[in-house]
Amino acid sequence: MLEPERAPARLTELPEETRKFLAGLRPEELDTFREVVKMPAADIREGFKLVKELRAFGKFTRWLILTFISIFIGTVVLYEYVLKAIGFFSRGPSK
Repeated sequence: MLEPERAPARLTELPEETRKFLAGLRPEELDTFREVVKMPAADIREGFKLVKELRAFGKFTRWLILTFISIFIGTVVLYEYVLKAIGFFSRGPSK
């Protein structure tokens, strides 16, 4: 960790865009940033990987549920029309 008295001098070495970003952080964002900096880099990478995998699983699950609902509705509609066709051919058209 850097010595606190050297930190302001090191900030002048940063690009202007980075200094603006750091100056615009809210106190709760700074607290989060401080905690993240304390963690090992491998843990941070694993956390991002986990979030990415959860998002992919969420998309997959959403499409899986929509597929099952669509298959169910399609089956019900097909069954209904098959019954109508059987009734049409066995009794003739309804009046």
